[in-house]
Amino acid sequence: MKDKMLEIKQNLNLANYTTMKLGGAAQHFATLNDESEIPKLVKFAKNQNLPIFILGGGSNTIVGDAGFAGLVIKNEILGRKIAYEDETSVEFDLGAGENWDKFVHYAVDKKNLSGAEAMVMIPGTVGALPIQNVGAYGQETSDIFVSLKAYNLETGKFETLDAEACEFGYRDSIFRAHASGKYIITSVRLKLFKKPPTPPYYAAIEKYFTDRDIALEDVTTQEIMNAVVKIRSNKLPNPNEIASSGSFFKNAIITSEKASELRQEFGENIPLFALENGDYKIATGWMIDKAGLRGKMIHGMRPHSGNALVLTNISAKNYADLAAARTEIQQKVFEKFDIEIAQEPPAIRES
Repeated sequence: MKDKMLEIKQNLNLANYTTMKLGGAAQHFATLNDESEIPKLVKFAKNQNLPIFILGGGSNTIVGDAGFAGLVIKNEILGRKIAYEDETSVEFDLGAGENWDKFVHYAVDKKNLSGAEAMVMIPGTVGALPIQNVGAYGQETSDIFVSLKAYNLETGKFETLDAEACEFGYRDSIFRAHASGKYIITSVRLKLFKKPPTPPYYAAIEKYFTDRDIALEDVTTQEIMNAVVKIRSNKLPNPNEIASSGSFFKNAIITSEKASELRQEFGENIPLFALENGDYKIATGWMIDKAGLRGKMIHGMRPHSGNALVLTNISAKNYADLAAARTEIQQKVFEKFDIEIAQEPPAIRES
Protein backbone atom coordinates (compact mmCIF):
# COMPACT_ATOMS: atom_id res chain seq x y z
CA MET A 1 0.00 0.00 0.00
CA LYS A 2 1.29 3.46 -0.92
CA ASP A 3 -0.25 6.86 -0.19
CA LYS A 4 2.01 9.69 -1.23
CA MET A 5 4.99 9.24 1.15
CA LEU A 6 3.20 6.64 3.27
CA GLU A 7 4.22 3.04 2.62
CA ILE A 8 3.25 -0.16 4.39
CA LYS A 9 5.67 -3.03 3.96
CA GLN A 10 5.12 -6.72 4.59
CA ASN A 11 7.06 -9.33 6.59
CA LEU A 12 9.92 -7.19 7.86
CA ASN A 13 12.25 -8.89 10.32
CA LEU A 14 11.87 -7.00 13.60
CA ALA A 15 15.23 -8.27 14.86
CA ASN A 16 16.73 -5.63 12.55
CA TYR A 17 14.79 -2.89 14.37
CA THR A 18 15.62 -3.78 17.98
CA THR A 19 18.92 -3.58 19.80
CA MET A 20 18.53 -7.09 21.28
CA LYS A 21 18.62 -8.46 17.70
CA LEU A 22 16.04 -11.18 18.34
CA GLY A 23 12.51 -11.91 17.21
CA GLY A 24 10.34 -12.67 14.25
CA ALA A 25 8.75 -10.60 11.51
CA ALA A 26 6.04 -7.95 11.47
CA GLN A 27 3.19 -8.90 9.18
CA HIS A 28 2.90 -5.22 8.21
CA PHE A 29 5.32 -2.39 8.96
CA ALA A 30 5.08 1.37 8.43
CA THR A 31 7.21 4.38 9.34
CA LEU A 32 5.33 7.30 10.88
CA ASN A 33 6.82 10.72 10.05
CA ASP A 34 3.86 13.01 10.75
CA GLU A 35 0.82 12.77 13.00
CA SER A 36 -1.43 13.44 10.01
CA GLU A 37 -0.55 9.95 8.74
CA ILE A 38 -2.02 8.22 11.78
CA PRO A 39 -5.68 8.06 10.66
CA LYS A 40 -4.64 6.42 7.38
CA LEU A 41 -2.59 3.79 9.17
CA VAL A 42 -5.32 3.13 11.69
CA LYS A 43 -7.89 2.76 8.92
CA PHE A 44 -5.64 0.24 7.16
CA ALA A 45 -5.33 -1.79 10.36
CA LYS A 46 -9.04 -1.67 11.16
CA ASN A 47 -10.05 -2.68 7.65
CA GLN A 48 -7.99 -5.85 8.05
CA ASN A 49 -8.78 -6.32 11.75
CA LEU A 50 -5.09 -5.99 12.67
CA PRO A 51 -3.64 -5.12 16.09
CA ILE A 52 -1.19 -2.19 16.21
CA PHE A 53 2.16 -1.97 17.98
CA ILE A 54 4.16 1.27 18.23
CA LEU A 55 7.93 0.93 17.95
CA GLY A 56 10.39 3.65 18.88
CA GLY A 57 14.15 3.27 18.72
CA GLY A 58 13.91 -0.45 19.48
CA SER A 59 16.30 -0.16 22.42
CA ASN A 60 13.74 -1.17 25.01
CA THR A 61 11.54 -3.67 23.19
CA ILE A 62 11.73 -7.44 23.11
CA VAL A 63 10.23 -9.33 20.16
CA GLY A 64 8.93 -12.89 20.38
CA ASP A 65 9.90 -15.53 17.88
CA ALA A 66 6.46 -15.41 16.28
CA GLY A 67 6.90 -11.73 15.50
CA PHE A 68 3.77 -9.61 15.32
CA ALA A 69 0.70 -10.59 13.34
CA GLY A 70 -0.46 -7.03 12.84
CA LEU A 71 0.77 -3.56 11.96
CA VAL A 72 3.99 -2.29 13.55
CA ILE A 73 4.27 1.49 13.32
CA LYS A 74 7.79 2.86 13.80
CA ASN A 75 7.39 6.33 15.26
CA GLU A 76 9.86 8.74 13.65
CA ILE A 77 7.97 12.00 14.25
CA LEU A 78 10.61 14.70 14.70
CA GLY A 79 10.46 18.24 16.01
CA ARG A 80 11.95 20.41 18.74
CA LYS A 81 10.66 23.82 19.72
CA ILE A 82 10.45 26.02 22.80
CA ALA A 83 6.82 26.11 23.94
CA TYR A 84 7.30 28.38 26.97
CA GLU A 85 10.13 30.19 28.73
CA ASP A 86 10.42 32.36 31.81
CA GLU A 87 13.25 33.46 34.10
CA THR A 88 13.56 30.03 35.75
CA SER A 89 12.70 27.39 33.17
CA VAL A 90 12.19 26.39 29.55
CA GLU A 91 9.50 24.04 28.23
CA PHE A 92 10.19 22.08 25.04
CA ASP A 93 7.77 20.36 22.70
CA LEU A 94 9.59 17.34 21.30
CA GLY A 95 8.50 14.97 18.57
CA ALA A 96 8.07 11.41 19.84
CA GLY A 97 10.68 10.19 17.35
CA GLU A 98 13.41 12.56 18.51
CA ASN A 99 16.59 10.91 19.76
CA TRP A 100 16.62 11.35 23.54
CA ASP A 101 20.38 11.33 24.11
CA LYS A 102 20.92 14.00 21.45
CA PHE A 103 18.34 16.20 23.14
CA VAL A 104 20.02 15.84 26.54
CA HIS A 105 23.32 16.97 25.02
CA TYR A 106 21.57 19.88 23.32
CA ALA A 107 19.84 20.93 26.55
CA VAL A 108 23.05 20.83 28.58
CA ASP A 109 25.75 21.76 26.08
CA LYS A 110 23.84 24.40 24.14
CA LYS A 111 21.27 25.70 26.63
CA ASN A 112 22.93 24.97 30.01
CA LEU A 113 19.65 23.61 31.37
CA SER A 114 19.29 21.13 34.22
CA GLY A 115 16.77 18.42 34.98
CA ALA A 116 17.80 15.72 32.50
CA GLU A 117 21.60 15.71 32.71
CA ALA A 118 21.74 12.39 34.60
CA MET A 119 19.58 10.71 31.93
CA VAL A 120 22.26 11.07 29.29
CA MET A 121 23.20 8.01 27.22
CA ILE A 122 19.79 6.42 27.65
CA PRO A 123 19.10 5.00 24.18
CA GLY A 124 15.80 5.39 22.42
CA THR A 125 13.35 8.10 21.51
CA VAL A 126 11.41 10.77 23.37
CA GLY A 127 8.11 8.95 22.93
CA ALA A 128 9.34 6.12 25.15
CA LEU A 129 10.01 8.40 28.12
CA PRO A 130 6.49 8.58 29.57
CA ILE A 131 5.62 4.98 28.75
CA GLN A 132 7.78 3.60 31.51
CA ASN A 133 8.78 6.78 33.28
CA VAL A 134 12.35 6.39 32.06
CA GLY A 135 15.04 7.46 34.49
CA ALA A 136 18.60 7.00 35.72
CA TYR A 137 20.94 8.19 38.47
CA GLY A 138 18.27 9.86 40.56
CA GLN A 139 16.33 11.57 37.78
CA GLU A 140 13.24 10.34 35.96
CA THR A 141 10.79 11.53 33.35
CA SER A 142 8.06 12.46 35.83
CA ASP A 143 10.41 15.06 37.38
CA ILE A 144 10.41 17.15 34.20
CA PHE A 145 7.20 16.02 32.48
CA VAL A 146 4.54 18.61 31.63
CA SER A 147 2.23 16.87 29.17
CA LEU A 148 2.04 14.81 26.02
CA LYS A 149 -0.05 14.72 22.89
CA ALA A 150 -1.36 11.37 21.75
CA TYR A 151 -3.83 9.81 19.34
CA ASN A 152 -6.50 7.77 21.09
CA LEU A 153 -7.00 4.61 19.04
CA GLU A 154 -10.38 3.99 20.68
CA THR A 155 -11.92 7.39 19.97
CA GLY A 156 -9.94 8.36 16.87
CA LYS A 157 -9.10 11.75 18.42
CA PHE A 158 -5.98 13.50 19.66
CA GLU A 159 -5.72 14.13 23.40
CA THR A 160 -3.40 16.00 25.77
CA LEU A 161 -2.46 14.12 28.92
CA ASP A 162 -0.78 15.73 31.93
CA ALA A 163 1.32 14.01 34.58
CA GLU A 164 -1.67 13.13 36.74
CA ALA A 165 -3.40 11.45 33.80
CA CYS A 166 -0.26 9.40 33.06
CA GLU A 167 -0.23 7.95 36.60
CA PHE A 168 3.55 7.69 36.78
CA GLY A 169 5.16 5.11 39.05
CA TYR A 170 8.60 3.54 39.22
CA ARG A 171 9.31 2.61 35.58
CA ASP A 172 5.57 2.57 35.07
CA SER A 173 2.58 4.53 33.78
CA ILE A 174 -0.90 3.97 32.39
CA PHE A 175 0.76 3.13 29.06
CA ARG A 176 2.09 -0.08 30.60
CA ALA A 177 -1.12 -0.80 32.49
CA HIS A 178 -4.78 -0.16 31.70
CA ALA A 179 -4.00 2.14 28.75
CA SER A 180 -1.52 -0.22 27.10
CA GLY A 181 -2.06 -0.11 23.34
CA LYS A 182 -4.60 2.69 23.60
CA TYR A 183 -2.48 5.65 22.48
CA ILE A 184 0.06 6.68 19.86
CA ILE A 185 2.23 9.35 21.48
CA THR A 186 3.12 12.06 18.96
CA SER A 187 4.90 14.67 21.10
CA VAL A 188 6.05 15.26 24.66
CA ARG A 189 6.44 18.55 26.55
CA LEU A 190 9.29 18.66 29.08
CA LYS A 191 10.32 21.37 31.53
CA LEU A 192 14.02 22.03 32.18
CA PHE A 193 15.57 24.53 34.53
CA LYS A 194 18.00 27.44 34.27
CA LYS A 195 19.23 26.98 37.85
CA PRO A 196 22.02 24.41 38.25
CA PRO A 197 21.30 21.27 40.28
CA THR A 198 22.22 21.07 43.95
CA PRO A 199 23.25 18.13 46.15
CA PRO A 200 22.45 15.57 47.36
CA TYR A 201 22.98 13.60 44.15
CA TYR A 202 22.63 9.93 43.33
CA ALA A 203 25.25 7.92 45.25
CA ALA A 204 27.28 6.93 42.18
CA ILE A 205 27.48 10.57 41.07
CA GLU A 206 28.55 11.79 44.51
CA LYS A 207 31.20 9.08 44.67
CA TYR A 208 32.54 10.08 41.26
CA PHE A 209 33.20 13.64 42.46
CA THR A 210 34.33 12.88 46.01
CA ASP A 211 36.84 10.36 44.66
CA ARG A 212 38.30 13.25 42.68
CA ASP A 213 38.20 15.71 45.61
CA ILE A 214 35.63 17.88 43.85
CA ALA A 215 33.20 19.68 46.18
CA LEU A 216 29.62 18.72 45.37
CA GLU A 217 28.48 22.32 45.84
CA ASP A 218 30.76 23.41 42.98
CA VAL A 219 29.61 20.84 40.42
CA THR A 220 27.96 22.17 37.25
CA THR A 221 25.19 20.67 35.17
CA GLN A 222 27.62 19.80 32.39
CA GLU A 223 30.04 18.19 34.83
CA ILE A 224 27.27 15.94 36.11
CA MET A 225 26.34 14.94 32.57
CA ASN A 226 29.98 14.25 31.72
CA ALA A 227 30.38 12.20 34.92
CA VAL A 228 27.36 10.06 34.05
CA VAL A 229 28.75 9.52 30.54
CA LYS A 230 32.00 8.21 32.04
CA ILE A 231 30.21 6.07 34.64
CA ARG A 232 27.88 4.54 32.07
CA SER A 233 30.67 4.01 29.54
CA ASN A 234 32.61 2.00 32.11
CA LYS A 235 29.59 -0.07 33.15
CA LEU A 236 27.58 -0.62 29.99
CA PRO A 237 28.28 -2.47 26.74
CA ASN A 238 28.77 -0.59 23.51
CA PRO A 239 25.43 -1.04 21.67
CA ASN A 240 27.27 -0.97 18.35
CA GLU A 241 29.28 -4.04 19.38
CA ILE A 242 27.09 -6.08 21.74
CA ALA A 243 23.35 -6.68 21.40
CA SER A 244 21.28 -5.76 24.45
CA SER A 245 18.24 -3.76 25.46
CA GLY A 246 19.94 -1.77 28.20
CA SER A 247 18.64 -2.45 31.70
CA PHE A 248 16.74 -5.71 31.30
CA PHE A 249 15.45 -5.96 34.85
CA LYS A 250 13.83 -3.31 37.01
CA ASN A 251 15.45 -2.43 40.32
CA ALA A 252 13.24 -4.13 42.89
CA ILE A 253 11.15 -2.30 45.50
CA ILE A 254 11.28 -3.77 49.01
CA THR A 255 9.86 -2.88 52.42
CA SER A 256 11.89 -1.28 55.20
CA GLU A 257 11.62 -4.56 57.11
CA LYS A 258 13.15 -6.46 54.20
CA ALA A 259 15.88 -3.83 53.91
CA SER A 260 16.77 -4.29 57.59
CA GLU A 261 16.84 -8.05 57.13
CA LEU A 262 19.24 -7.74 54.19
CA ARG A 263 21.52 -5.34 56.10
CA GLN A 264 21.80 -7.86 58.92
CA GLU A 265 22.76 -10.60 56.48
CA PHE A 266 24.94 -8.70 53.98
CA GLY A 267 26.13 -5.63 55.90
CA GLU A 268 25.34 -1.94 55.74
CA ASN A 269 26.81 -1.27 52.28
CA ILE A 270 23.92 -2.78 50.34
CA PRO A 271 22.92 -0.51 47.40
CA LEU A 272 19.60 0.73 48.78
CA PHE A 273 17.80 3.94 47.87
CA ALA A 274 15.15 5.22 50.29
CA LEU A 275 11.78 6.14 48.78
CA GLU A 276 9.37 8.75 50.07
CA ASN A 277 6.79 6.16 51.15
CA GLY A 278 9.25 4.37 53.42
CA ASP A 279 10.07 1.55 51.03
CA TYR A 280 13.48 1.01 49.46
CA LYS A 281 14.74 0.46 45.95
CA ILE A 282 17.46 -2.17 45.80
CA ALA A 283 19.93 -2.53 42.94
CA THR A 284 18.88 -5.67 41.08
CA GLY A 285 22.27 -5.78 39.36
CA TRP A 286 23.86 -6.22 42.80
CA MET A 287 21.53 -9.13 43.57
CA ILE A 288 22.29 -10.81 40.24
CA ASP A 289 25.99 -10.41 41.00
CA LYS A 290 25.61 -11.86 44.51
CA ALA A 291 23.68 -14.78 43.01
CA GLY A 292 26.83 -15.61 41.07
CA LEU A 293 25.44 -14.72 37.65
CA ARG A 294 27.44 -11.65 36.61
CA GLY A 295 29.30 -12.46 33.40
CA LYS A 296 27.92 -16.00 33.29
CA MET A 297 26.69 -17.40 29.97
CA ILE A 298 23.05 -18.48 30.31
CA HIS A 299 21.33 -19.86 27.20
CA GLY A 300 23.41 -17.60 24.97
CA MET A 301 22.66 -14.54 27.12
CA ARG A 302 25.05 -12.96 29.64
CA PRO A 303 24.51 -10.49 32.50
CA HIS A 304 27.07 -7.84 31.60
CA SER A 305 30.30 -7.91 33.59
CA GLY A 306 30.17 -4.15 34.10
CA ASN A 307 26.53 -4.02 35.15
CA ALA A 308 24.64 -7.25 35.75
CA LEU A 309 21.34 -5.42 35.33
CA VAL A 310 22.10 -5.39 31.61
CA LEU A 311 21.42 -8.66 29.80
CA THR A 312 23.48 -9.02 26.64
CA ASN A 313 22.89 -11.31 23.68
CA ILE A 314 26.13 -13.15 22.96
CA SER A 315 24.94 -16.15 20.97
CA ALA A 316 21.19 -16.51 21.53
CA LYS A 317 19.35 -17.29 18.31
CA ASN A 318 15.74 -16.76 19.37
CA TYR A 319 13.41 -15.37 21.98
CA ALA A 320 13.10 -18.79 23.62
CA ASP A 321 16.79 -18.54 24.62
CA LEU A 322 16.21 -15.12 26.16
CA ALA A 323 13.10 -16.30 28.02
CA ALA A 324 14.97 -19.28 29.45
CA ALA A 325 17.83 -17.04 30.61
CA ARG A 326 15.41 -14.56 32.16
CA THR A 327 13.61 -17.30 34.09
CA GLU A 328 16.85 -18.81 35.38
CA ILE A 329 18.11 -15.42 36.58
CA GLN A 330 14.80 -14.64 38.29
CA GLN A 331 14.80 -18.02 40.03
CA LYS A 332 18.39 -17.72 41.25
CA VAL A 333 17.80 -14.23 42.66
CA PHE A 334 14.59 -15.34 44.37
CA GLU A 335 16.31 -18.37 45.90
CA LYS A 336 19.03 -16.19 47.41
CA PHE A 337 17.09 -13.09 48.43
CA ASP A 338 13.39 -14.05 48.44
CA ILE A 339 12.82 -11.07 46.13
CA GLU A 340 11.07 -11.23 42.79
CA ILE A 341 12.61 -9.25 39.94
CA ALA A 342 10.74 -8.17 36.82
CA GLN A 343 11.66 -7.59 33.20
CA GLU A 344 11.79 -3.90 32.30
CA PRO A 345 11.40 -3.72 28.49
CA PRO A 346 7.95 -4.55 27.09
CA ALA A 347 7.61 -7.51 24.75
CA ILE A 348 5.85 -7.84 21.42
CA ARG A 349 3.84 -11.06 21.56
CA GLU A 350 5.98 -13.30 23.72
CA SER A 351 6.08 -16.70 22.02
